[in-house]
Amino acid sequence: ERTLRGVLAPPADPGRADPPGELALLFDIRSHEPESPKGRGIAIRPAIRGSSGAWVRGGISWAHIAESDDPDPRWRALADIEGIYSGRHNFAASADRLRRATAHGMLPASSWNSPAWVRLDAAPSRGLWDALQTAYDAGVEFIADAGGQEPVAVSQVACRAVIDLRIVGGRLWADPTIVDRSDPDERSRSLPIGAPTIAVARSAGRDDAIAEILPLEQPTTPEFDRLYASGHLTIPAARIPDFERDFLPQLREVAPLVSSDGTFDVPEPPLPELVLAVRHADPVARLFWEWEYAPDERRNRAAERDLMDRVEQAAGAFSHLLARGRADRVFPARDLDRDETVEFLAHVLPAIRGVEGLRIEAHDEVPAYSFATEEPQISIGVDPSGEDWFELNIVVTIQGEPVSSSALLTALSRGQTYFRLLSGTVFPLTDERFARLRDVLTEAKALTDSPPEHPQLPRNQLDLWQELAEVGLLDRQTADWFAAMRELGDDRVEQRDPPASFRAALRDYQLDGFSWLDFLRRHRLGGLLADDMGLGKTVQVLAALDAARADEPGARFLVVAPTSVVGHWLTEAERFAPEVTATAIGETSRKRGTTVADAAGDARLVVTSYAILRLDAEQFQDAGFRIVVLDEAQQVKNSSSKGYAAARMLAAPTTFVVTGTPLENNLLELFALTTLAAPGLFGTRSHFREHFQRSIERDHNGDRLERLRARVRPFLLRRTKEEVAPELPPKTEQVLEIPLHPAHQRAYERRFRREQQKLLGLLDDVNQNQVQILASLTRLRREALHPAFGDGSGPSAKLEALGGLLEEIVADGHRALVFSQFTEFLGLAAEVADDRGIRYSYLDGSTTRAGRQRMIDRFENGDDPAFFISLKAGGTGLNLTAADYCILLDPWWNPAAEEQAIDRTHRIGQSRPVMVYRLISAGTIEQKVLDLQAKKRRLFDDVLSGAGATPFTADDYRELLA
Repeated sequence: ERTLRGVLAPPADPGRADPPGELALLFDIRSHEPESPKGRGIAIRPAIRGSSGAWVRGGISWAHIAESDDPDPRWRALADIEGIYSGRHNFAASADRLRRATAHGMLPASSWNSPAWVRLDAAPSRGLWDALQTAYDAGVEFIADAGGQEPVAVSQVACRAVIDLRIVGGRLWADPTIVDRSDPDERSRSLPIGAPTIAVARSAGRDDAIAEILPLEQPTTPEFDRLYASGHLTIPAARIPDFERDFLPQLREVAPLVSSDGTFDVPEPPLPELVLAVRHADPVARLFWEWEYAPDERRNRAAERDLMDRVEQAAGAFSHLLARGRADRVFPARDLDRDETVEFLAHVLPAIRGVEGLRIEAHDEVPAYSFATEEPQISIGVDPSGEDWFELNIVVTIQGEPVSSSALLTALSRGQTYFRLLSGTVFPLTDERFARLRDVLTEAKALTDSPPEHPQLPRNQLDLWQELAEVGLLDRQTADWFAAMRELGDDRVEQRDPPASFRAALRDYQLDGFSWLDFLRRHRLGGLLADDMGLGKTVQVLAALDAARADEPGARFLVVAPTSVVGHWLTEAERFAPEVTATAIGETSRKRGTTVADAAGDARLVVTSYAILRLDAEQFQDAGFRIVVLDEAQQVKNSSSKGYAAARMLAAPTTFVVTGTPLENNLLELFALTTLAAPGLFGTRSHFREHFQRSIERDHNGDRLERLRARVRPFLLRRTKEEVAPELPPKTEQVLEIPLHPAHQRAYERRFRREQQKLLGLLDDVNQNQVQILASLTRLRREALHPAFGDGSGPSAKLEALGGLLEEIVADGHRALVFSQFTEFLGLAAEVADDRGIRYSYLDGSTTRAGRQRMIDRFENGDDPAFFISLKAGGTGLNLTAADYCILLDPWWNPAAEEQAIDRTHRIGQSRPVMVYRLISAGTIEQKVLDLQAKKRRLFDDVLSGAGATPFTADDYRELLA
């Protein structure tokens, strides 16, 4: 029964053994391998306290320790010792030696790779003493296994490995030994720990009991270990001179030589000379080091190490320039860069000259460098270098000596740490002022691509000027200029009144807007006026133009606007600023046969369309306008378009960009408009894409977003209706989801599946396939409106809903604007009004200018209760406050376009609440378009007001097709 129970019992899990209450390491002197020179050495094994109080070996082994994950610090310390021996600390144990140890009783025969006792004299030295000390400090008892299991002491007094030379009976004894200063006679009972030896164990007068372990000052050399294992050497008296000549120098490299009893006169070691050769090729240097000995002298490595230590100590904080490698090798040859050469010649070379045993040879003339004792004096002035740039005039002196500004700027652009004058005076460029100047120059180079010796800074880079001002780098005149300019960044532009000739009573916020525009113009700057639609941007600009007329006699101004509002500008100019005489140019110079300047005549203000500007850009450029106004500037938001290129050619001292939507789809639109209003604000298009657009739209970089807002803030003025016109009546928006008729729904779904299959293969490269993608999405949007726009037939549920809605609006005495992007659908919607007897006005891109005004007058005069308008033709530039209802028949990708349409009626002058209906075909792409609009609204708000940004990517297109 006992046999069966023993066989069938589950094996014990050594890794799950309960941690003992007390742990010990047993130390023993044991016989090792037969070929071992001395045949004896130190071995250790773990033990636990038995029930009788004695330390017992059962119940714990190195295997237990290796496999356990017990967090007890004593357990972990023993695991570190086991790991060093077994190789888990990157030390490979020798299987052959372990197998031989098994044969001689050191290991269990069945488990040669998990020894009961492990040899300390064979254990790798690295980390061994620290591991033993850690175990001892953690509470592991160190016990001598022999005798009465007495404690083993851990000494903190370090020993030394030496070769003791003594005359005994006329012979010379060379005795490798390990001694401490307190007990030189302990050599005979010391046993090594570690290979090479890093500590020793000593017995207490008996061969079989360890009393103490002691660390060595330095690990021994392999040669010493071999000598120590073989015992002392005896040299006959007649051979002592030969020994001194041939072997004593070699032994000196093995260990220090001493004579404990003074019977042998140990000769002084030969002292080497360390030679440093310095080769200087301005502005860099190269160092060569080598040892020199007297003829026939052997190397004295200890003296070499001592001399190199003294050189390093003299070098102090700059000792890294010596690049010392292994302790037994000379400093390596080294090429110093520009800054390292300065540090070496100014700091290291003077400091090491006095080191005894070092000789310095200069192969070329080595200049004497010295660091300046005074701080450099720096000031920055400016020289106008163009309409939009200042060239920086940097003046630096150090201890009364002028500094070459071009050389200094080159050093800063290279990122140098030091600058050296011709006199040899050196000063660091780590001063905060230089660091700030370096950062500003780096940014300016990215913006202007100016050469480092002639740095330029855009006048409108207020954040960069601020950095220079904060550390006191601007001279008085430049500082005064910047103090005035800072009013822009601090929103402190002093409010002014327009000229007496101006005939409009401006609201308070409009006075602020006029004052801001006038401040920019007086400082030859431009800006973006981005107020909400309906807040009177036109009247603010006209006030600024009237002020410019009064200040600059003979100056001529240009307004570029959509064709539909050219007449509006002429009317408003005559009404509010009659002394700003205005004329329109509606034909190209070739067609007129006159230049733009001739066509303008005596007019101070020329108004033209974007189409005419694009065709006649050079003529407008040559006319020399002092102020350019780009109204509804979203028309030139694409920096790759011809219209944008034509606007850039105008290059007037001041450009006002006027738009309620400075950002509609992505940040590149804002970039395009700012380059027109504030050239140089963001540098090149590629620079902007890398540093702002990608960081914000793709990486959601909040710091970069804040930097963008800070940079554009002084040159962008935006007020919302909620902020400045609280008296406006409320605007209520409602989405009406209209289910398609069943036949229409089936036709739409067929179209959707076809387009989905076609598009999913194109989305891997949106930029390349954008035309096809948008064409497919447009087909889907049209099919969602009416079955006749696709493969289906029958009525449109959306038009039916529109008819009922119009009847209810008109019956209650209200008036409505009806918008669509698709003129074909807009015509069908107008037929709905016809069928119900509802009078209406109609405006799309084919309407003539005269017809356009006639339609507007009919609606505003109350003749027609409904006004059907295509979004492109009438979404901007109209004031239609007679309406109090707005119906959007289809959603557009760009929510700003819809907001502009709504603001034709919800604007200053509106006295009634405005109701907005968005008609959405349920279950179609139109619902997904609404989701995309929300993303774009967030991007707009993020840049012009608050928190993080949301990108608009190819994934958005996939959502549309989900």
